[in-house]
Amino acid sequence: MTQPKPIPHFTVGDVYDRRRHIHGPFGGSFQSGIAPSSAVDAIFIFTGDTGSQYGYADEEEVDAQGVRSFSYTGEGQIGDMEFVRGNRAILEHSNDGRALHLFQSLGKSKGQKYLGEFVYAGHKFMPGPDRNGEIRRLIVFRLVAVADARAIEDAAGDDGDAHAAISITLADARRIALAAAAGGAAPAKESAARMLYVRSKAVRDYVLMRAAGRCESCDRPAPFVRKNGTPYLEPHHTTRVSDGGPDHPRFVGAVCPACHRELHFGVEGKEKNAALQERLRDLERD
Repeated sequence: MTQPKPIPHFTVGDVYDRRRHIHGPFGGSFQSGIAPSSAVDAIFIFTGDTGSQYGYADEEEVDAQGVRSFSYTGEGQIGDMEFVRGNRAILEHSNDGRALHLFQSLGKSKGQKYLGEFVYAGHKFMPGPDRNGEIRRLIVFRLVAVADARAIEDAAGDDGDAHAAISITLADARRIALAAAAGGAAPAKESAARMLYVRSKAVRDYVLMRAAGRCESCDRPAPFVRKNGTPYLEPHHTTRVSDGGPDHPRFVGAVCPACHRELHFGVEGKEKNAALQERLRDLERD
């Protein structure tokens, strides 16, 4: 069995030294605003005021429902921003099973304040100046805090029709889920929360169809049947400490409540999570 990579742990609000506490133990480029790691399944992203002159205007938002999201401008100082390097890493983080850890730069030698783990909900394009003052296309990512992403996913599961009998085939449900996990440009007035809800529902519906009423961890039948006649199982995100957000079907298992708690809190939770990851890789092998 493949040994799981270590999972970075940070505390929201705490300040970290970038070299000693982030890149030293967990890898990733010390120089980049977007720093994917090859040592752990994580992407470290940094926001601050230093890029505002080049069109980098990141900001945190809280919508009417209290959902916390963050508009994060991609990397690239000259010409249109493209989905390469760090920008591509954010776009495909669900497909690659990587967590997004967001830090706020407090200034030279003042450290990096941890804002939390986020998930990609979508992106939009905006005009802005490059380093030479030329107007170009910016990529602005819409990120949602994992805690709120989990609440959105729970809401998708509480939808009265969320787990009713689905008339489409498993292959069609998988196609819809993969398209949802890939994300895309957002309609101008679409909120990050709504985008995330639609994506979460597509991934969740497919994963529960794929399980066909049996826990994908212990292989036992679902413990009971919902009021709408469908087996009760819970989505589990194998790549995160806390569940939440629209992951790729390759990293989401449908598990019984007992296995779900054991995966998070059991003595053998890490080993069982690794075994589930391996099973999902086989199930979702292209």
